[in-house]
Amino acid sequence: MSLFLRAALFSSFAVTLSAQGVVSVEELRRPLTGNSLRAISTAQEHLKSGQRERGIEELRQAMNDPVAMPYAISILGAEHLKTGQTDTALLELEQAVHLLPRPENHSNLALALYRTGNTERGLGEVRKALRLDPGKSKTRLVLGLLLLQQGSHDAQAIRNLEAAAEEVPRAHLVLAQHYDQAGQAPEAERERRAYEVTSIGLLASAK
Repeated sequence: MSLFLRAALFSSFAVTLSAQGVVSVEELRRPLTGNSLRAISTAQEHLKSGQRERGIEELRQAMNDPVAMPYAISILGAEHLKTGQTDTALLELEQAVHLLPRPENHSNLALALYRTGNTERGLGEVRKALRLDPGKSKTRLVLGLLLLQQGSHDAQAIRNLEAAAEEVPRAHLVLAQHYDQAGQAPEAERERRAYEVTSIGLLASAK
């Protein structure tokens, strides 16, 4: 898959840790409340409104709070992954899956591993995500990418990409690229048309 296509696929998709001390399991069981909740919520609001630098700074400050830190490192990893800073994202997401083993953290780590060519470990992480939440379309997309990268389970990859495509139109582009490489021009064109139709449909439903 070309570097251009990889960038297009994940431009809308998810800081190296300094010594922060050990966060206990008991601390992680506590829900976010008070200042911890406000710090994470404020950071997310800045990120959603396009104030990325402010959001990142809020997250870095939240890293000093043992309760907020697992959430902050998870969001930082996703943000760095989204902007193509894969090495940084990988370090953060490695921490995130240990501190907060949620499906989205395993899925984002799997995507970072895909980008670095660590296919087998990526497959392990994406399958953990699916065990925790089998219905995530973006996770199915990541699984499809990894299976295509592995190169020995194309039929399974296609099934997962097709399952993801209704909610994640970028899956159609991955399928189109796959069919182009396989010399199946009609199928590739079908997927490109499906991408356009699905994207327009999702935009219309969001209004």
